[in-house]
Amino acid sequence: MTLYASWNGATEVENWEVLAGPALDRLEPVGSVPRTGFETAIAVRTGDALVGVRALDGSGEALGTSKIVNIRG
Repeated sequence: MTLYASWNGATEVENWEVLAGPALDRLEPVGSVPRTGFETAIAVRTGDALVGVRALDGSGEALGTSKIVNIRG
């Protein structure tokens, strides 16, 4: 699947980290990509139902996390 993340003016975002898991309390990173412009496409493979994206700064610190969505329904 392809996820799209936008920085919406937050210029300190360096990387996007994809989170996935079977439950909200079991989300784990499944990949990350550098931010590329306003909107970054992120290709990811996961069998998990829940996914989200976390914004990371240049030191790898979390700046914020998207809403977690259920891709199975």
